[in-house]
Amino acid sequence: MMRVDSLRVGAVVSACVGLVGVAGCGSDDTVDSPGSGPFSAAVTAAPGTGSVIRDSAQLSAGLLAATDLPGDFAVVPPRGESDEPAVPPAALTDPPDCGRLLSPIAQQWPGSAAAASVQFAGPSFATIDIDAASYPDAALVPAFDALQAQPRRCTSYSGDDAGVRIEYRTSALAQPPAGDAGSAFTLTATSEGLTLTSATSLVQVGNTLVQVVVTAPEVVDPGVLADLTAAQVRKLRG
Repeated sequence: MMRVDSLRVGAVVSACVGLVGVAGCGSDDTVDSPGSGPFSAAVTAAPGTGSVIRDSAQLSAGLLAATDLPGDFAVVPPRGESDEPAVPPAALTDPPDCGRLLSPIAQQWPGSAAAASVQFAGPSFATIDIDAASYPDAALVPAFDALQAQPRRCTSYSGDDAGVRIEYRTSALAQPPAGDAGSAFTLTATSEGLTLTSATSLVQVGNTLVQVVVTAPEVVDPGVLADLTAAQVRKLRG
């Protein structure tokens, strides 16, 4: 599956490098997303309610579908084991731990009872990634804390993708309240004068943590992320 982590960022930035002049690829001026800035104190997760989802199919059914999205976004079908990988091998980052940023929640913090994910591809290299993991009460707060800590540790790091150097920056992103607790940040990846932006929200819905990532080779409107996050919370709550 194509994840919008350092692998996906490297792949799309590399694609834009080869498509200089095509509409949709970032300009050579790095622009902060509206509402972004320094990180404030971390948000405290709400106590677990014991409402743990243990069936991955049930959790997957609670994620947004293509019919829930505006515009020309289509689901990226899962790839079989015999298919070519959706993204290139992992690009090295410095520090190495920052390469996990935006990887699925269940991979970043083990111990989930169920996990699910979906990706949508749109025009001009835009993607929407949503993944969720449901945790028992004892693991819920540590997972939420760990996921919030990652972008704060990785405010500035670098990577190398097949000899192409990529510079990464994270910053806080203001978002309206959603779910039982939540936070958001922006990740920008710059390579050879081109910039790719991922606006990301982490939200708690009961014992389930959800990560929503909107990525485009341009500045992402925070309102788009807010709308998607709110819609995802409503669907999980039924």
